[in-house]
Amino acid sequence: MRIAVLVFVMIFSISLAADKEKAYHLFKKYGCEGCHADYGIIAGPSFYMIKSKYLKEFNNDVEATKKYLRETIRKGSSGKWFKFLDMKMPSHPQVQPEELDIIVDWIVSVPPPEEKKK
Repeated sequence: MRIAVLVFVMIFSISLAADKEKAYHLFKKYGCEGCHADYGIIAGPSFYMIKSKYLKEFNNDVEATKKYLRETIRKGSSGKWFKFLDMKMPSHPQVQPEELDIIVDWIVSVPPPEEKKK
């Protein structure tokens, strides 16, 4: 039983790493990295902040959150974050549906930031 659990964890970790690499490639391709990072604010909210806000807003309904994020990426948005900056996220209609799935899947799976050891 322990071996089965260990194998599952290893496969899941490899899969997550592969998805992360695909997502990072797309972030670079479409310029997402100019405003967003997994943690911390650049010009827009971090992916972890986005995940946290919208999962809470949609009562932890992952599919509803993904649908909302797909629409927001596709159409763009403004006024949802940092109102004092009046930043606008441009629309990204050129992102292919399968690419959009990879991006959104990564955003909703970003793990919590690691706590710094004292």
